[in-house]
Amino acid sequence: MTAPSSADIVVAGGGPAGATIAQQLVGFGYRVTLIEKRHFPRHQIGESLTPSIFPILDFLGVRQQVEQAGFLRMAGHSVCWGSAQPRTSHYSPDQHRRGFQSWRATFDHILLEHARQAGVHIIEGQPVRNVSQHEGSGVAVQYAAAERIQAEFFIDATGHAGIFARQGLRQRDDIFQTLAVSGYWHNAHNPAGVDFANTLLEAYPDGLVWSVPLHTELRNVTLLVDWQQGKVMKQMGLRQFYAAELRKAAYISGFLRQANLARTPEVFDASLYTARQFASARTLLVGDAGLFIDPLSSEGVHKAMASALTGAVVINTLLQRPSMHPQAITLYESGQRDTYLSHYRQSAYYYRQEGRWPDRPFWQRRTQHMLSDPEPSIPQSGPQPAAASFSPFDSQPVSHLALASAVSIQNKPVIQGNYVELRPVVVAPRHPRGLRFLSGVNVPTLLQCVQTHAAVPDILDAYLRHPEGQNSAPDQGRQIKQVRQVLAQLYQDGVLIAAAPDESRSN
Repeated sequence: MTAPSSADIVVAGGGPAGATIAQQLVGFGYRVTLIEKRHFPRHQIGESLTPSIFPILDFLGVRQQVEQAGFLRMAGHSVCWGSAQPRTSHYSPDQHRRGFQSWRATFDHILLEHARQAGVHIIEGQPVRNVSQHEGSGVAVQYAAAERIQAEFFIDATGHAGIFARQGLRQRDDIFQTLAVSGYWHNAHNPAGVDFANTLLEAYPDGLVWSVPLHTELRNVTLLVDWQQGKVMKQMGLRQFYAAELRKAAYISGFLRQANLARTPEVFDASLYTARQFASARTLLVGDAGLFIDPLSSEGVHKAMASALTGAVVINTLLQRPSMHPQAITLYESGQRDTYLSHYRQSAYYYRQEGRWPDRPFWQRRTQHMLSDPEPSIPQSGPQPAAASFSPFDSQPVSHLALASAVSIQNKPVIQGNYVELRPVVVAPRHPRGLRFLSGVNVPTLLQCVQTHAAVPDILDAYLRHPEGQNSAPDQGRQIKQVRQVLAQLYQDGVLIAAAPDESRSN
C-alpha cells in the first residue's frame, strides 16, 4: 500500500508494541500510519505469555481471539536451578490460572489486524530508512526506496533493530552480553499431566536452556550463552555447537531423545540494553526498541505492550496539553527506567541462587558483576491486589495506625483517563515512584483518613463515607473487607505503623 504524504503519527514496527500503541492512538482520534518492514504473519521467537497478559488483552479487546487461536495453555514453569532435580511452580495453587505458549506469527498477526480494523493505515514489506526532526515542523520519515511521510510524532517500535534508538540513544549492558541459539524440534516429548505445556528452564555449566512446546507440534529449545561463544560457534558450526551444548543439559535433552530438528538453528543477540532517553516532544521508544530484559523472565511481550499503553497516553498528552510536557515525559522515562532496573535486579537475584558453577565464565559474570538487591522488586504493570490471605491485624492487636516517618503524600504525574495529570500519590521507601491505588482503594485518600482518625474502625468509616470510598465496591461488607486488606498491605509494606490508642485524632 502507498502511504499518505502526511499523518499525525508514524509508527515504525508492527510487533506487539507497535500494533498496540497504533491502535490506542487511532482510538484517541489521530491519523496513524504504521510501517512494517516484513509481511505478516511472520516468524518471531519469544512465545511464552504468562497470565499477567490477560488484563492487557481484555483492555485491547482481543482476549477472545487469542484464546481461540489454539495456543497451548501452561499452568506454570519447571526449572532445574541450583539442583539437577526439576522443581515446578504453578501460577495458582489450583493450577487453573494459566498462560499461553503462543505461536508469535499468529499472536502478532492478531494484534496487527486488530489495529488495522481500528483504522490504522498499515504498510507492510517496507523498511523505515531514516527519521529526521525539524524544529517546529514535526518529523520526516523516509521508508522504502525514497518515499517520505511528514508527521507530528514518530514512534520507534522496531525492537532490536531500533531504527531511531540506535541514533545515539541505546545503552548496552557491558557485562550481560548474551547470544540466544534457537531451534525447533519435531516429535519432542512433554512433561506428564497438567504440566505438559509448562515453560522449562535448565541451568548448565556454560549457560541456560529455555524450552516451550507449541500447538504446532513443535518444541522451541533455546540456548542462552555468553557473547564470547560466538567464536566457538564459527569454529564448530552452529548446528554442531547447538547439539554439543544441549547434551550438557540432561533434563531438557531427555525430552528430545526421539526428536529431530525441524530446521537449522538460528542465533540472535539477547544482550540486555536500555536507552539514555526514551521520549521527547516528537519521538518515543516503545517495547524492545527502548529496552530489552532477560529472556528467562518470559515477560518480554507483556513489558512491550504495557509500555505501549502508557506511551499512547503520554503522546496524547504531549500533543494536546503542551503545559504537561515535562510531567508526561518524566512519567514515561521513570517508568521505563524502573522497569529495566527491576527486571535487572530480579535477574541478578535469580542468578545468585544458582551456585553450582561459581568459576565458570557464564555464571561468574552474572553473579559477581550484576547489581545486587537482597529483596528484588518485580515490576508492576498497574494496580495490584492487596494481600488477601495475610493480615497483620489478625496476628497481633493493631488497633490504631499512623503514617511512617518516611511516608509523604505528593502531587506526581499519573495516568488519568487519556492524559497524564498531576494527582496525589503516596511516596514511601517501598514505593518511591508513588502509589495511588491498591485493589481499587485510593491510597492517598485512605492515608488522609489515617492522619485524621487513627483508630482502625474510624479510618474504615471515614474512608467509606468519602466519595472515593463510596465508589470502591458495590456493597458495604465487601468495601470494609477490601479497605481492611489494603490497610494490612500498607502496614506490611512499612507505609503504616502501629500507634498508641491515646494518639487517636478521631472527632
